[in-house]
Amino acid sequence: MTQRDQTPDLQHIAGFLGEIINQLRLVWRLLTDRNVPIWAKAIPPLALLYLISPIDLLPDPVLGLGQLDDLAVILLGFKLFVEMCPSGVVQRHRDELIGNPPPEPDGEVVDTTYRVLDDE
Repeated sequence: MTQRDQTPDLQHIAGFLGEIINQLRLVWRLLTDRNVPIWAKAIPPLALLYLISPIDLLPDPVLGLGQLDDLAVILLGFKLFVEMCPSGVVQRHRDELIGNPPPEPDGEVVDTTYRVLDDE
């Protein structure tokens, strides 16, 4: 296999890892947002609790497969959490993560300065 044949695989893996990192950043932002219901915020900790739980779909001594089911449960838990969050909140955080500014509020906005004339 030549260097040229390996490049698409590396790009695919890098893209996949980048998506996982972006998903983790989104989950963290949603966990710290006050507009997300508390019951939805319970989903990621429950998914992580599966890691230390003695109950396992596939036992961890089965090399590779035991860890893959743990990873799958965590990723599915995070995906479910994002799906259960209000769509407007999720979209706002996704826009902020990619660098898009929040939309302007509806109605007129007056930008001004002020100064205090009387301190008494």
